[in-house]
Amino acid sequence: MIRIRHAGQQYIVEEADGVGTLILSQPLHRIFLRSSVNASPGSYADLWQIPVGVQPSIPLQKIVDHFDKYGIDFLLDPNCNEILAAVRSKREEFEHILKNGLAAKKEITASAYKKIESELSDGFRRHLTKLQVVAVNHLLTVRHGANFSVPGSGKTAVALAYYYLLQKQHQVDAFLVVGPASCFEPWEHEYKLCFEREPKCVRLAGNTKARRHELCLTAERYEFLLSTYHSVAKDVTDLVHAMARRKYLLILDESHYVKRPQGGKLAEAVLRLAEHAERRVILTGTPMPNGLPDLWSQFTFLWFDQKPLGTSDDYLIDVQKQSPAKAMVTVRSKISPLFFRITKSQLKLPRPSFRIMKCEMSPLQGRIYRGIAARFLAQSKESPTGREALREWRRARAVRLLQVASNPTLLRKRCDEFQLPPMDIRNLELREAIDHYAQYETPNKINVACKLVRAICGRGDKAIIWSTFIHNLEMLAKKIGDLNPVVVHGGVPFVASSEEDFSRELLLSRFRDDNQCLVLIANPAACAESISLHNACHHAVYLDRSFNCAHYLQSLDRIHRLGLTREQKTHYYVLESVESIDTIVDTRLREKMRLMRDVIEADLPGKVPGYWSEDLGDEETEDLQLVETHIKSLFTAK
Repeated sequence: MIRIRHAGQQYIVEEADGVGTLILSQPLHRIFLRSSVNASPGSYADLWQIPVGVQPSIPLQKIVDHFDKYGIDFLLDPNCNEILAAVRSKREEFEHILKNGLAAKKEITASAYKKIESELSDGFRRHLTKLQVVAVNHLLTVRHGANFSVPGSGKTAVALAYYYLLQKQHQVDAFLVVGPASCFEPWEHEYKLCFEREPKCVRLAGNTKARRHELCLTAERYEFLLSTYHSVAKDVTDLVHAMARRKYLLILDESHYVKRPQGGKLAEAVLRLAEHAERRVILTGTPMPNGLPDLWSQFTFLWFDQKPLGTSDDYLIDVQKQSPAKAMVTVRSKISPLFFRITKSQLKLPRPSFRIMKCEMSPLQGRIYRGIAARFLAQSKESPTGREALREWRRARAVRLLQVASNPTLLRKRCDEFQLPPMDIRNLELREAIDHYAQYETPNKINVACKLVRAICGRGDKAIIWSTFIHNLEMLAKKIGDLNPVVVHGGVPFVASSEEDFSRELLLSRFRDDNQCLVLIANPAACAESISLHNACHHAVYLDRSFNCAHYLQSLDRIHRLGLTREQKTHYYVLESVESIDTIVDTRLREKMRLMRDVIEADLPGKVPGYWSEDLGDEETEDLQLVETHIKSLFTAK
């Protein structure tokens, strides 16, 4: 028999008779006590001391579950029984929330709708759509909830409306946002729109450790704090102390960053913060970019004391032993009441205009393209035999063709975008032309892009030019320098480290706000998340595209978002080099978009192929096989 009693800031677990080593001396139980509840031996061998912690029920429940699992009798003192009674009460409350949450995500009563609108009307200036009001009501119902709406659907405004209502009810005093650095400016901007005043906020990330420590000590001066996942992982202790002094709404923006259910430092950090927050919200349009395991940390963050998906070990085992379809159904049934989602079709945005512009390659460019393709065809018998080596070999060939179809100058530049060195052109007949290509001609696509952008800007509009390759961005900036373009790519930091430094945030702000800055030139990988440009720009020109459908869709969403008027038209111009790999890319992207549309429109969006990849995407096998077929077709009689 085991006795478990609550004594101040610790639990005592001991043999009931106080003598012998019948149970607690067994390695199984000793290992559990040390590793699972941070226990340490007491004054004699049959007594263990366990710290109570911030949530007293958690270690106690673990101890009880462990002894129940192995059929060991135990006695609880009155304090322990009271704690477990509170646990049962919380579980019943959670079951009630699940029931109501499921109903709240489907519909909202007229009285609830009017109540929310009325409570928001006296201080919240942003007009919310009906779906956004339903989303706010869902958060009020479930208390700790998720919003998985698509990019551009107004998730930030929903979260701020929820905060405003909680603050009015004296449920919270302030809020803390954890997300990528790219979300800082959008949160500050959205706050201004929602409350028509400057935010009293502070950015923790980007400062020295000593400065972050100082800011946490004076956190009461600010209405909200902004930090990145990596900074939070370093500042957990300071943030815990700051959160102990006030009631915080803790928001994870782009919450898929904490996807790792085991061994992830980012996930461990936010899970530790979770128990110190009065309310918790997660926001992302792609909750599981790599699959179902991504969900565990996010929903455990929301309800750490109830664990909707169970322990991480049990969850991963359950997901792996079921078929993907069955596992999805099982997981969705457990978490469906806790998340809300607005799909792209529900936004009812005005339909965008797409214009495919076929461009003949410049004469020398066309010769180089066929020369490179002929070399690849001749080398086909030299392909590696190993699967991974063959994939990398084919991938490099595809990237080279993408480069030539865009701008042959790229062949002699290091390609950081795809981790490729300058191309070895020894023994190539056109090596002299490639080495000095820029001296002979300008690729036709670049001339067309510049002419098109000048026409757009000449009408008083702004434009974005997208290209996969950084060298193209810099070349375009020189050619249209009189339009005062800004250039954004992965080498530009998100946030400035000092007033003199430049950053993506400052450059994007300049593009949005400066009437003299008419063009943004960027690669999709650098502008994937948390960036809204739809109020400043309605024209996007694609100089080139890769096979990465996720990056392509994300770039489309930068200017096609909630907030457009019915009369506002969004225009996309896609430039394609004739008889080149561009045609293969277009075909594959169309196919992937059809498949991804099912994912995007789903109630719980599944794995997004290529989301975390900055190369050609997850479906490379079929992509690369089509590229090989294209190379052969160039030399097949028609």
